[in-house]
Amino acid sequence: MKRVRRAPAMIGAAILLPLLIFLGIQFAFSARDQRGAVEAEAKARTERILVEADANLQRTIGALEVLATAQSVLERDWSELYARLQRVRETDRQWITAIVTDLRGGGVLLDLREPFGARLAGAGFQPPQAVGRRGGPFVGDMGGSGRGCPCALVHLPIPSGGRPTHLLTVALDPEPFHRILREEAGGSRVMAVVDRHARFVARSLNHEQRVGRLATTFVREAVARGPAGIYRGRTFEGFVNYTAYSTSRLSGWSAHVAFQTGLLDWPRRRSLAAFGVAALASVLLAVVLAWFTLRQLAEGRRVGERLQEAQKMEALGQITGGIAHDFNNLLTPIIGGLEVIARKASLDPISRRLLESALSSGRRAAKLTGQLLAFSRRQKMEIRPVELGRLLHEVKPLLDQSAGAAIHVELDVSPAVRCVKTDSNQLELALLNLVLNARDAMPRGGTVRIGTRLEPRPKGDEPMVELEVRDNGEGMTAEVLKRATEPFFTTKASGSGTGLGLSQVYGTVQQSGGSLAIASEPGKGTIVTLRLPSCALPPAEAAPGETEGAGAAGGSRRVVLCDDDDQVRSFVARVLDAAGYVVEAVSDGRAAVELVRNARPDLLIVDFAMPGMNGAEVARAVRRLRPELPILMITGYSDTEAVVEMGADVEVLRKPFEAGALLRAMDHAIGAGSDAE
Repeated sequence: MKRVRRAPAMIGAAILLPLLIFLGIQFAFSARDQRGAVEAEAKARTERILVEADANLQRTIGALEVLATAQSVLERDWSELYARLQRVRETDRQWITAIVTDLRGGGVLLDLREPFGARLAGAGFQPPQAVGRRGGPFVGDMGGSGRGCPCALVHLPIPSGGRPTHLLTVALDPEPFHRILREEAGGSRVMAVVDRHARFVARSLNHEQRVGRLATTFVREAVARGPAGIYRGRTFEGFVNYTAYSTSRLSGWSAHVAFQTGLLDWPRRRSLAAFGVAALASVLLAVVLAWFTLRQLAEGRRVGERLQEAQKMEALGQITGGIAHDFNNLLTPIIGGLEVIARKASLDPISRRLLESALSSGRRAAKLTGQLLAFSRRQKMEIRPVELGRLLHEVKPLLDQSAGAAIHVELDVSPAVRCVKTDSNQLELALLNLVLNARDAMPRGGTVRIGTRLEPRPKGDEPMVELEVRDNGEGMTAEVLKRATEPFFTTKASGSGTGLGLSQVYGTVQQSGGSLAIASEPGKGTIVTLRLPSCALPPAEAAPGETEGAGAAGGSRRVVLCDDDDQVRSFVARVLDAAGYVVEAVSDGRAAVELVRNARPDLLIVDFAMPGMNGAEVARAVRRLRPELPILMITGYSDTEAVVEMGADVEVLRKPFEAGALLRAMDHAIGAGSDAE
């Protein structure tokens, strides 16, 4: 009888004991993950502190790199260097002083805290060891005392004959590093930045008393142990804690972030307490885990499919962007040459009609490349006034063709709506995506109505334009409608859609300063409303090819032209020559820099995408030679991000362009350069 009763207990134990062991392992992993999350958050804080501290130091390092090439340094003209250092200190208030030390004699030659030529007993800064192995500016340790110090030191060895003979040292106020810690800590944590020898550069608590002094033995041992990690210690205030630290490759300084010991110790204790409770619900938990595992597997498959789709779209975007970029180079001489020929009065009527037809086709091709680049997502949005009615009528043939014969596209443009602020190419792509979605929702045909109206606004508010795309298709359920603008979300069969259409529309509207609203019910169709900022129409621009007056003052102005594409370079050179400019054309960036150095031109025209030195590198080299020289950058749309980084003083002309646009851009660049002088 006992054996009969024991058998169910044995079976129950055989089932429950493995489950209890499994649950114990799971809770141990959970504790480890919680501890890892706390450690990762603390380490991330140390990295953020170091990034901001390095950015602060990089400003001084950059200034010293410039000073290293100055004539006063090369010729040991200490009075001129003193004056130049004074000017730098006036612009950078973090500089407390700068001194020059004779490494051979040990004397101090100048100190910004004293008048030049004054007798200097010493600056209180000890030159760092192994200066001879340093090839440029480097960050030292904390040093000095009194008169604004201790300070963070940045050094520049000044060599002669291959060996450093003098040392330029800049002493920085550590307060900005203290400010970084205060902002990161928010008053709730102990944080510090220490130098290579564990002296405080800054500390979130008691900064004034601790800066420049040695940290605790816990900090010193951690700095000696390795570049990063976590250690247990005690602060000067008596707080027992764990501390995460990381070391900067730029400065050798390390950032330390303390956090409560309980954040690491308590998860382990909680896991032991929860182990007993888990035993009571082991069977239920086993079922939950099985359900969770199956759910995760299904989600993993969905994520994998989305990743494959994203990779496919990225590859397609790169191919499309590359083709469109090269096509812009081909279109530049074609459109420009046709435009120049069109200005001749001697053409017979038939030739002129053929020429105008070819020119119109070329401009449509240029617009198509812009749409391709918008599809490839390599074109930065250019927000500008767009005449909405005109855009809708121009894009309607494309919408009709894309919708198919069974779909009727109607326009209802309100005369009160004139202009919106957006990117015209992106808006056209958004309309195309909406019409394609409407087509897929009406497999048996139907009507897509695109209408505009001026949204009523309270007095004083900026007016908004509503662009509405309405279809009478199948509509969407509430669940689908909630996720409609999520990237890669689609209700179409695998391989039939990417799920990027409505997300692109949403992105375009958001970047334009507007909003998107979708209303839909199953069986009642869908209404997509794009709200865009209204604007006044800009003054009418000169018609394409209308170049009279543009560049007419070419005269004897000298222009250096640099483009690696033979056809583009030849076309631009001919246009400039006809306008009276003296053109010197080269095909690579180094030759252009040499021409600027020797020929003293009035303008540099340079392509961005070139082998060897690209246009940005050429512009930077020319700026060092002649900061006042106007620069006109000619570029394809795929270079937009890199060109924007060049700054407002570089005029940009997008390919393809016509002769008139080129000459107007040159006039604007030269005029802006004259104003800057």
